[in-house]
Amino acid sequence: MIIICPTCNAKYRIPQEKIPTGKRITAQCKKCGGQIEIGPIKGQELQYTAQTEEVLTPPMPSPPTPPPSQTAETGEFQFMPGEKALAGYAGFWKRFGAAIIDGVLLMVVSFMIGAFLGLLYSLTTGTSVGAGVLGNIIGGLVSWLYYAIMESSSTQGTLGKMALGIQVTDLSGNPISFARATGRHFGKFISMLIVFVGYLMVAFTAKKQGLHDMLAGCLVVNRK
Repeated sequence: MIIICPTCNAKYRIPQEKIPTGKRITAQCKKCGGQIEIGPIKGQELQYTAQTEEVLTPPMPSPPTPPPSQTAETGEFQFMPGEKALAGYAGFWKRFGAAIIDGVLLMVVSFMIGAFLGLLYSLTTGTSVGAGVLGNIIGGLVSWLYYAIMESSSTQGTLGKMALGIQVTDLSGNPISFARATGRHFGKFISMLIVFVGYLMVAFTAKKQGLHDMLAGCLVVNRK
């Protein structure tokens, strides 16, 4: 029986007798930590799917053995109870809590930097005209650099995400680059422009992705 992880395409060769029959189960990919949903399909013979994609090797006398680099042994395949099926992806409320923490931190830091630069601007130009525009620009730069640098760093998350034990990865479970983190950050403006529907999508999508996550090709997952 060949089972393929839909997140990173890792292949597992599992003896059919090792897989529980007659019910839907969830397994965890050893490579990326993603969830693989396996369940019986109605018919004369049991077939299995990974997530929503059907993964079936047709009956054959001697199925070819996948390359060793793409095949995991039976002992490396971890079945999980149903209540842990979506444990790998960070849920809406956990992400909302992290956003609140980051928002408060950014508000305090931006206020301090803005007040200092506003005072410096007034002393230099002799007027406060334009100080508000400068403050907004500085606030936007601070927010961008905070998210892009932190999420592309070794921590893979902002201080709020770290506090709640979540991190940002690409679709294969790897750390993201500064450019991808930048794209994800500015994608949030699209999520906001459509009346925050892009954020609410986290509560309803299979991999708990917001619109900005999908646009940047990212996942927000629980730390192992």
